[in-house]
Amino acid sequence: MWPLPEGYDYPRNHWYVAAWSDELNNETPLERWILGEPVALYRDETGNAVALEGRCPHRNYPLAKSPIRGSALECGYHGFTFDSDGQCIRIPSQTSIPSVCRVKSYPLVEKWKWVWIWTGNPDEADESLIPDHDEIAITADGWLAEQSLTHLLGARPQLLHENLTDISHLAFLHAGTVGTEAVAAAEVEISENGRFMRGARFIPDETLTDFFSEVLDYDGPVDRFVAIDFYAPSIHVALESFRKPGTDEPIGEFRVHHVVTPATKDSTNYFVAWSRTFARENQAVTDTMNKVFAMAIDQDIDAAESIEKIIRSMETPKELLVKADEHSIRCRRWMAKLIGAEAQ
Repeated sequence: MWPLPEGYDYPRNHWYVAAWSDELNNETPLERWILGEPVALYRDETGNAVALEGRCPHRNYPLAKSPIRGSALECGYHGFTFDSDGQCIRIPSQTSIPSVCRVKSYPLVEKWKWVWIWTGNPDEADESLIPDHDEIAITADGWLAEQSLTHLLGARPQLLHENLTDISHLAFLHAGTVGTEAVAAAEVEISENGRFMRGARFIPDETLTDFFSEVLDYDGPVDRFVAIDFYAPSIHVALESFRKPGTDEPIGEFRVHHVVTPATKDSTNYFVAWSRTFARENQAVTDTMNKVFAMAIDQDIDAAESIEKIIRSMETPKELLVKADEHSIRCRRWMAKLIGAEAQ
């Protein structure tokens, strides 16, 4: 699906965030579409997270609209009941249960406040492939991490990926809060280390916006380092580091963690968290950052959904690429490579 090659939808043999831990309970299943499939998420009797294919094989009724019976789901349409492994254990109208009467059960891992789901071959579900949570400063010492936002975008996942890797838009879409024209003008250095692809900008003697001055409690020029680390196929970690000009003396750092989980070909589950090193005990700073980040995310969502509408109206979508697009285009090629490797 454009801008990926025809027939390239999602890389499946990977971990994706399916939900926040506090979204799951043992009373009501949560339905979330993931990579084009409905998934029913809930907790069993012992509190473990469970993810089952979200449709009953009998009449395709959504299992997320069904009651939880102990550790099993009872289809709310005809009572077919599936245990946490996906095997049918009860058909009210008969005593025999065909072995084919089952639904998929997905491997899940809970780390920090995220519930990770493996969408491909379950035999290849290697937990070590989940991005290191200390490395991305979600669980690292000296960092305060905040659960923030959840959205369902009416736009294809790749539009959000490319919005997040091309941050020259900060200067215009988010002008006056997190963006200045210096961000768009700065040279971008792109590097790869195997785990992630980084697009980095260094901006000396940057003038802080009022937002940054307030939360950093600092007034004056800074050396600003901005980096976007893309952990394919789903996480973008935006790092902002501020130092006193010409020195290594830190003023503060924060990261915004953007998690992109495809829902369908043209809709996207979007989870946002963030972390910081400064004013960790100051609730007013937390509130201000939550407010500004929520506004910026809303602007990104509006941009992606507006572009989606335009693209849908075009028989053959077109684009004019410039130098600033290099990071997002390399992200696009990486995604195509992952999907192509699975197709082979």
